[in-house]
Amino acid sequence: MINLTPLAYTHPLYDHIVGTGGIGSGLFFLLEGNQTLTRNESRLGRQLTCRDYCKQHTILHYVSVLMGAASGAFEVYPIGKVGDDDRGWGLLAEMDSVGMITRGVTATNDAATLFSVCFQYPDSTGGNITTSNGASCLLTAGDIANFLKTLKLPGKGMALAVPEVPLEARIALLMEGRKRGWFNAASLSANEATGFVALGGLELSDLLSMNKDEAAAMTGVDAEATDTVDIVQYCREMLVQHNPAALLIVTDGPRGSWACSGGKRAFVPPLAVVPSSTAGAGDALFAGTLAGLACGLPFIKDARDSRFSETPLDSAVELGTLLASLTITSPDTIHWGADALTLREHAATHGVRFSERFSAMFPSQS
Repeated sequence: MINLTPLAYTHPLYDHIVGTGGIGSGLFFLLEGNQTLTRNESRLGRQLTCRDYCKQHTILHYVSVLMGAASGAFEVYPIGKVGDDDRGWGLLAEMDSVGMITRGVTATNDAATLFSVCFQYPDSTGGNITTSNGASCLLTAGDIANFLKTLKLPGKGMALAVPEVPLEARIALLMEGRKRGWFNAASLSANEATGFVALGGLELSDLLSMNKDEAAAMTGVDAEATDTVDIVQYCREMLVQHNPAALLIVTDGPRGSWACSGGKRAFVPPLAVVPSSTAGAGDALFAGTLAGLACGLPFIKDARDSRFSETPLDSAVELGTLLASLTITSPDTIHWGADALTLREHAATHGVRFSERFSAMFPSQS
């Protein structure tokens, strides 16, 4: 593992994060043709050498690197299950290598480590199929409670609850996070949107990050027939009814993302790069935003709908966007060389300017 450079920060708002979500890996197929795969269709695809990682691992990897978990500057505690197999132990070793404290992850003989098959079209869009009977699916609310009983952390914390573990376990973490005064961050899959709302997920979330399809599912509209800006507005209105103070991110793939805070709604355009793979971009944006908030950056800035070339970066969601643009230059869903130094170099290559406080987080270029 190479030595990675964390962000520099003097007055962080948070000093640890406790997360739950899927821990697993997968493989990629590049399909022939851009037309959407249909029922009863058999199509050829080329297996790629890149690796896919599940949501919790991906997000906490970037938070660990950017916040300096390996040096003890910031503590990262994943909670989950892997199989007692080579894949599971290999993933734990990778998590340990960037400073995660993995004693909340247990290996089980009752199921194999979570596995997914991702498919991509030639235009870099795509999706994935993830095992519904993997080890991560065995995590319970009781497992969350039992681990947190052993975790006595001073300071201000964050909680991260993301898919690929049962919804009840994630809600349990968010409830405990609320009791402890943590900043609660969550995401959800489209097929569990109704359950997330019914179990109080909106009230328990300080930051909710979703893609366009997930936001549409939560608000009950057709993602294909509804403009993204309308989906964002419906989602924002729904969130305000349940939790007016909550922050919201809605991503729309290569078209950029929307961020909402209080009465402000801002479009955050993507940084134009040539992608190797777009898989993992949303998770990287989420992770970078969390790191930015932990460092003390505002969620969004006052300028509305500004382009990267017009206004210096100055907000947490822009840090997330910058990280996402670097991530997609890697074929893997985790860019193993992404850190504060490579982020600064990436920004300079593409003519992206930083505000004074944003720039202060990054090492000087040699």
